[in-house]
Amino acid sequence: MCLGFLGLTGCTSLGPATIGSDRNDFAQAITDAAKRETLLNIVKLRYADTPGLVSVNQLVAGYSLNGSATLGSVFFDNVLALSNDINVGVTGSFSENPTITYTPVVGEDFARIMLTPIPPSELFAMVAAGAPPDITLGLAVESINGLRNWSADVHGATAADTGFAEVLALLESLRRGGRLGFGFETTNNVQTAKLLINDRPDTPRDDGVRRLTELLGLDPAVRSFPLAFGFGNDGRNEIKVYTRSLFEILSSLAARISVPDGDVAEGQTYSTRSAPVGVIPTIAVKHQVLPPWSDFAAAEYHGNWYWIDDADYASKRVFSGLMLIQNAVQKTGQPQLPVITIPTG
Repeated sequence: MCLGFLGLTGCTSLGPATIGSDRNDFAQAITDAAKRETLLNIVKLRYADTPGLVSVNQLVAGYSLNGSATLGSVFFDNVLALSNDINVGVTGSFSENPTITYTPVVGEDFARIMLTPIPPSELFAMVAAGAPPDITLGLAVESINGLRNWSADVHGATAADTGFAEVLALLESLRRGGRLGFGFETTNNVQTAKLLINDRPDTPRDDGVRRLTELLGLDPAVRSFPLAFGFGNDGRNEIKVYTRSLFEILSSLAARISVPDGDVAEGQTYSTRSAPVGVIPTIAVKHQVLPPWSDFAAAEYHGNWYWIDDADYASKRVFSGLMLIQNAVQKTGQPQLPVITIPTG
């Protein structure tokens, strides 16, 4: 009696085949987590809680596919019976072992990201790249050449000066029409932004440009205006922009979200501040006990879910603008301890 045996084994690395789907999946998961963190920070500030930031520093994904097949038979026997004389075996395994490294943002990095006013050059660089001025500047600017933005916090609300919203609308319409641009100069690692008027000296001024220079108190004959950080209006050839920190932006939004009436009655938080329509960007944040079914961003806090409805385009637009601002300022230096590495396989 003689036994014949054939064995096949193999180990396959998935490699490039995973990039197409997994890259997008990981990117979407990181984006969703960042939205949840930002919304949670808004809610926490409304309740006088401490906001927190965590950055994803590294993502290492490992995949492998292993398989083996066996075939055995008794070739020399008096009776051939497939059920007894042929043995077939197939085994396989798939393993997925991504490792993600998180770094809490603390110390100098936290102060720079959360507590430092955003440089005007960065905000106007975003506008020059296509970010809507009504959201970017409406969220992050306290005043432009003395025209003050609307604001709200635990102490109450301050109305916007007449003309502030009109300035933002003019910046957007003139930029879209090619009448307005922005230039940037870097000296000693310091970037300076300039607002540029795109017309010829010998042609009549565009009505929008004329109105913008009038509102900001600028010299109508000048076509390049440096943007400087500061209050007031010191001259007709410069634009003073006083910007907010990310902490101020989140706090201002926190003052306008909806919270349970019982929490206000118990003293856990203050009553919601209402904002004039069309003056400053805002988001409608709903709350309920059960997790939402159709949310753009959602976060759970102290037994309640706070969420932005996926059907609320206006709120989604403002929240996405906020995320763009946060991503622009969230530049950390060397990783600070503790660093948390989590193997997710």
